[in-house]
Amino acid sequence: MAAKEETNSPRRFRWLALVGLVLLGLSAMFFLGPSFNERGTSDNPGGSSFGKLADQLRALFGFDSGGVITRDGQLYLRQDVKHVHRRSFLTSPQGSGASPRNWNPLPAITDFHQQLKDMGIRLILLPLPSKATLPDGAVEPTVNEGYYEFLRILKSKHQIEVVDVLPVLVSMSTQGESPFLRGDSHWSPKGMARVARLVADRSSVQLPISSYETIDRKLTLTGDLAQVRGPGYEDQITSRMVLESNGQLWKPLPEAPYLLLGDSFTNIYSKPGNGWGKGAGLAETLSLEMGTPTDRLSTHHNGAFGSREVLAMNPERLANKSVVVWQFAMRELSFGDWKILPIPPLKEKPSPGIATSPQPLEGTILKTAEMPALDRTPYREAVREIIVTDVRSGSGQIVGPVILMGLSVQDHLPTGLARWEIEDKVAIEVVPWSSVESTQGRLQRFRLPLSGQDLPRFWIK
Repeated sequence: MAAKEETNSPRRFRWLALVGLVLLGLSAMFFLGPSFNERGTSDNPGGSSFGKLADQLRALFGFDSGGVITRDGQLYLRQDVKHVHRRSFLTSPQGSGASPRNWNPLPAITDFHQQLKDMGIRLILLPLPSKATLPDGAVEPTVNEGYYEFLRILKSKHQIEVVDVLPVLVSMSTQGESPFLRGDSHWSPKGMARVARLVADRSSVQLPISSYETIDRKLTLTGDLAQVRGPGYEDQITSRMVLESNGQLWKPLPEAPYLLLGDSFTNIYSKPGNGWGKGAGLAETLSLEMGTPTDRLSTHHNGAFGSREVLAMNPERLANKSVVVWQFAMRELSFGDWKILPIPPLKEKPSPGIATSPQPLEGTILKTAEMPALDRTPYREAVREIIVTDVRSGSGQIVGPVILMGLSVQDHLPTGLARWEIEDKVAIEVVPWSSVESTQGRLQRFRLPLSGQDLPRFWIK
């Protein structure tokens, strides 16, 4: 018996060695796979076959898969998870050497804001969270520790508008309606539509002038995070294509007063090459919500600078613009390259777009000049100054807030304008004050405090 056991020992050893080598190979796939396929399935679904096999094996055994993290049956982009849990993006990255990228978003954002402001254009930021911010069932968002300080600095120090979409997305999540796709790193069509409605309410500058039709398409697709997980993570969506009045698919209008800059969140349902349908993206949905055409410049990656880079190469797209909405994924705040990009001067100055003929205008009264008692006055005619915000006009070229001026006294009696109060909604027709100043400028005027005197002025017809 001893001789027999002795004879079999080398075979056992060779067998154990073979098993050990196989396990070692599997371990290499688990832990070194990301080195061969660093971006993971989120950004590189067509990566090397070795990387794909490594991802599949790690997923099979419950390990993270390259750029994708699996937690509680949900898939997340690794960068999204790292962004919400790492330290404030407003602090310099850790490490002995200088960061190879422009890590601080504030200089780039404030510089871009100032460049647009000098052209008379209003900037609105739209940072979009990921599903790592609101995992399924979450009632409170998880955000990077610098996010609310970021909002405070932009608003209080620089007067830059930011559309904070977290409350809307939290509301959807608590109602059991996920604003994100299950197997993809982007939002669902329903999440996008809710955000588009909010953005339209906050940023619309033009009165509705277009009629759009829609076609709903049902699609079943595998997202960028689910490439290694198979059909169990497929998403079934309803994509709403937007059509122009002539029945053709929606197109950006370079002459529109409204420009959307965006990244893959803007593109996902818009461009056929993305695989998620066409004509149903953020720009199209904004046009549908506002009833007006929009312009769009977008790139799939690099939301921190990509769309601004395209704009710098096409500065003529800013001609006649009154508002720019800049959308980017929130993870860019931690990982993006926030370059300062000068916009080349236009060969021709943008037309003010404000005709001397009357145009409709709607808005909300923000401040009014004081009026004397509403009875017979010593003035035959008098003008009242009023500040209006949330402005929408026929041309879309009037950027609020603005000062409205009109007759509050006629034939010694107060007019309806004399009774206007703060928070009243108004719908009137206006012309530039400069077109009537020579005749109306001599009248008695009830003036606003000096702090509000440097705003654009319009005369109420």
